[in-house]
Amino acid sequence: MKLAVPHAEFTPGSRIIYNDGRQGHTDVAATVIEVDSAQMIVQFEDRADTTRIKFSDSNWMDYITIGQ
Repeated sequence: MKLAVPHAEFTPGSRIIYNDGRQGHTDVAATVIEVDSAQMIVQFEDRADTTRIKFSDSNWMDYITIGQ
């Protein structure tokens, strides 16, 4: 099991990478737009709309790393 990234690491303007291994879901980059204690809003490079990711949602958080 992957260790979760501490929530404090997510700040507006930081980059994240999503990678769950499925085709089209590998090394997908996003920019964090907003963060609060429960969630963050991100803009994926390949999407027009923003995405809300709850820190408690392991379906997202288990596959996110801080990007460069």
